[in-house]
Amino acid sequence: MIAWLGPADFPEHRRDALLHRLAWVADTDEPAALAALASARAAQPCRLITGSVALTPPIAVLGDDGRYHLRHGTRYLCARAWRGRKKPPPPALPHEQWCKWWSADGHHYRVNPPTGTRPEEGHPGSGSVRWAVLALDSELALDSETDPALVRRRERCPVDQDSARWPPFQGPVLGPIIRALIAALGPACHTCHSTLGVFVDHDPASFQVRGLLCRHCNTWLETCPHPTGCAWGDYLNDPPAAHLGLTYPRAAISRKPRRSGA
Repeated sequence: MIAWLGPADFPEHRRDALLHRLAWVADTDEPAALAALASARAAQPCRLITGSVALTPPIAVLGDDGRYHLRHGTRYLCARAWRGRKKPPPPALPHEQWCKWWSADGHHYRVNPPTGTRPEEGHPGSGSVRWAVLALDSELALDSETDPALVRRRERCPVDQDSARWPPFQGPVLGPIIRALIAALGPACHTCHSTLGVFVDHDPASFQVRGLLCRHCNTWLETCPHPTGCAWGDYLNDPPAAHLGLTYPRAAISRKPRRSGA
């Protein structure tokens, strides 16, 4: 158990952000209330992912559906057996994806809408979508294989386009930074080291790049209430990529990933 020691025990660059977050959660700026909340949270360890990640890079292979599919050795990671149905004849690969949809008029549909955007008088539904894919990695299409880091999200198989199996997209904006981070610190998440890092993390005030994070750590990192003795806290106290002197490009902040269905 890691005890709460008080705001003075945090580095200055963490102190204000932590107190602001606690005040927002508690809906008060009363020091005693914030200390009680922080103490309760610090009594529990942060929930990091544990284990190890297979860092052998997969290959992205173009399918006849126009999407790229990850292949690790001879196994396609996005292939899913159809429930209650036979597999399609080889070499076709079975794919199945559960999705939600809604319609405002019963004729035009949107798939997997963002939270809070479904109209009150809509027609929501859900179900599994099944389709077969033929991978174009035969002798007739030798150029169908590529580096997964060069495949944009909208070009990836929708079954696992957001999974940690895909390395971060190394486009013209963030590509040089991602390559520098991987070369200096490795491709695994720079806090938990249990899955691939897919997000370039930066200090929102200084734009200094701090490291490469997995989805879980990128989401919960700033909630860490521990001054030290925790992987997230130690990362924030002394970012592993600080010595590289990388600056997060402001042009990348306004870019939002596009949704694409099956």
